[in-house]
Amino acid sequence: AAWTSFIVWGLNLVTFGMMCGALLPGPILASMLGRRLTTSMGGLTCFLGCAVVAWLSGGSRAVYYLGRFLTGFGCGIACYVLPMYNAEVATLNIRGLTGSLFQFMVVVGGVLAVICFSIPGIDWRQGFLVPGYLGLLVGIGALACPESPRFLVDRYGKEKGRAALQRVRSHLSDVDGELEYIDQCLREERAAGKVSYLELFTKPGLRYRLFVACFLQAAQQMTGVNAFLGFQTDIFHAAGYSSDEIVKFPDGPSNIIQWVFIVGSVTGLLLVDSKYGGRKKQLLGASAFMGPPLLIAAVLHFVNGAPVVTAYMLWIFSFGFQAAWGIVPWFYPAELFKMNERERALSISTFCGFLFNLLVGLITEALYHWSQGGMFLIFGLLNVTNCIFVAVCMRETKGVPLEEIPALFGPVNTASKKGKTGEDEENVVQGVTDDKIEHDSTVEEQSGSRRDARVHRYNLPHGGQGEIATSFVPQPVQVSTAI
Repeated sequence: AAWTSFIVWGLNLVTFGMMCGALLPGPILASMLGRRLTTSMGGLTCFLGCAVVAWLSGGSRAVYYLGRFLTGFGCGIACYVLPMYNAEVATLNIRGLTGSLFQFMVVVGGVLAVICFSIPGIDWRQGFLVPGYLGLLVGIGALACPESPRFLVDRYGKEKGRAALQRVRSHLSDVDGELEYIDQCLREERAAGKVSYLELFTKPGLRYRLFVACFLQAAQQMTGVNAFLGFQTDIFHAAGYSSDEIVKFPDGPSNIIQWVFIVGSVTGLLLVDSKYGGRKKQLLGASAFMGPPLLIAAVLHFVNGAPVVTAYMLWIFSFGFQAAWGIVPWFYPAELFKMNERERALSISTFCGFLFNLLVGLITEALYHWSQGGMFLIFGLLNVTNCIFVAVCMRETKGVPLEEIPALFGPVNTASKKGKTGEDEENVVQGVTDDKIEHDSTVEEQSGSRRDARVHRYNLPHGGQGEIATSFVPQPVQVSTAI
């Protein structure tokens, strides 16, 4: 009992540290230091926590607990800021794919951990240092990345963001159109002022987007994935596998889950920005691989069916989870908010995700010992409620420019927006002179999804005419002149 308590406390302190890291220092650091340095600090703090456990605990339970908390604290900071960085840097035709890489690397890390732990001679210290080494890699690697152009434009002005934008749009010869568009949107947001925590809960449209972001992160945990991963050994034992068979590399049932995770996450990231996929479509489709298998497993337990079928249901569930529910909840919330809302809103939604992670972990053991069939039934039904939430509350953001996504959820309080997509809009890009900008908005159908293509015409200083295309995907920004 004492050993079990020790292990549980160590696990829960990591999750608690994640909650604190995302909620408290995350938004402060992201605002003051930028996305790049905040990511670096998160990775280095994770390494510090792992080093404390491996090298400094010296048999001290208190020091061990401190190290576990610091590990989670650093992870929480990084998990908070990385989706934000992705949303602000990626172009809209790959924003879902690059955001999905976040979860894909988590899966790859899990496989690497399994491989490392199967190497003879690996002691417990190196086991704790494995995530620390990866955190150190993130901490150093982040310094080689460009800062978010939107952050630089928002804090220091348009020209400060030009070099960073050109670096992340290296395939383009000219980024003036996108830079003008970003600058105009951010100046309007600055004029409205930074959104307070109170306004996140009181402004109707903003409050709704915050609800969607928070519930989606909580719903990811309510799928039951961590519950089944935590008790997979017991589940596979009940299915007739021995302890040695369960952990056998590479074809033991617990390792099969890791391989299925990789296949599912690769499938999801390839689909998420394609005409065959999308945020809502994949979440709803993946639920068909998640809810029914859990309900089947529940029925089998109640009727004393073949336990081995439960193992197959768990593998099917694992594929469905990684194809959508593992990837989308990480990057979708960062798409929902304007620049003056994003830092604080994401701290709350990320906190909610880790909070439900902790709560599910705390109740899972009681559920499992109460009734294994009951546990499968409850999480199966929760997957059904998740489907209802996705169908009713979420909006498809695939192919939509980042600054236009908030309007999909209702009116937004900016000078240039007057309602939902389809209503009149004022000019969102200023010309390079003070001459009047003529604004024309058309709608295109590309890759099976709606795209807004806005072309802003202005007079050039030398008397010619120019155009800025502010819908940058699938074609690159084009600035043409006729003299």
